[in-house]
Amino acid sequence: MHNGTFIRKMTRMQNVQRWDEYAPHYHDNAASHSFRVAVFSLIAAYVEKENGREVDLLDLLGKAIFHDMNEVQTGPIMHRTKKEPTLIGHIERMERTASLGLVELLSQSLRPHFHRFVVEAEDDSFEGRIVDGIDSFDAMLFVRREVAHGSPHFDDKLEEMKAALRHHPIDSVRWLFDQVEAETDVLRFIENVMRMDSVRRWKGRFNTIDDNDAIHGFRAAALGTFSGLLEREKYDVDVDVAELVARLLCHDLVEGVTGDVLGPVKHSTQETGAAFEAYERAESERLLGLLPKYMQPAFRRYMADSKDDTYEGMLVDMMDKLDALIKMNMERKMNGAEYEVTYREQLRKVQMRYENPSMIFFLAYILHDLDYVTS
Repeated sequence: MHNGTFIRKMTRMQNVQRWDEYAPHYHDNAASHSFRVAVFSLIAAYVEKENGREVDLLDLLGKAIFHDMNEVQTGPIMHRTKKEPTLIGHIERMERTASLGLVELLSQSLRPHFHRFVVEAEDDSFEGRIVDGIDSFDAMLFVRREVAHGSPHFDDKLEEMKAALRHHPIDSVRWLFDQVEAETDVLRFIENVMRMDSVRRWKGRFNTIDDNDAIHGFRAAALGTFSGLLEREKYDVDVDVAELVARLLCHDLVEGVTGDVLGPVKHSTQETGAAFEAYERAESERLLGLLPKYMQPAFRRYMADSKDDTYEGMLVDMMDKLDALIKMNMERKMNGAEYEVTYREQLRKVQMRYENPSMIFFLAYILHDLDYVTS
């Protein structure tokens, strides 16, 4: 078992750059892309449910989050190159080998789930076909944003993608595309998700590793998938893993409007903390109002009430803090003067606050591997 190596490789998703050959204005990477695919897949699940089609939500979100993880081994490969007849078989074998190798790093109890999420991410299951469609939808959104900014290399690509999505066989993918074309309120919600990669974290510090809300949302949701399944499968804890992952994906979406305000500022006094909480809840409600009414109760849990008093709410708070610990741990190795003291303080806080199985497992095994294992 090399669970810590799996988590380390997961954190490297942000180093897998996308669209470089098009010289984009906006930078994109596999972590930010996977975060957006997962959020849009979550919306798609509720569209399908409204249409009477059942979706395995955990399977869908797991596939969306991890569908490109093999790229930490293979690097990004252009869609055109992947479809080249003389290369397609070689690339598919290489990607499958990389995916299988990642799954083999995990504990036996987790491997069946992550085999579906990583190896079979875009398979012929209904969930796999949604992820494949949303993958294309997110690519179209990125290209659309570049065209709006005046980037010169994307015009033909946008029309090609629109043509494919306009008649997509999956209802929810086509519905999302129609919202964009008609510029409905849902588009404004979608654009808020797209802004998450522009919300910088850890402002006011010297950082050697880039971090933003999209990357954070990806890492927190990926870590929550791992931890929730670990508690359920290995320790028999009653965890709604799909609920946990959905909350982690959406817990910071309001920051597309409010920005990421530093914790010491938010909580400088009890009154200030209450004022910020009221402000963020009001903005969350405004964002919720952009979604169809049938989605709003679920997304209210995922956004405004993500850290409520349920066990899943506690785990959202814990994953949020563990992701901060992972970021600090990466920084302190090259940037000790800026982050070493803060890292030690954060480590003490999580050690004293949480005693559930996945925290103990993280501190005993994952953090050790992040510090000492180099493979």
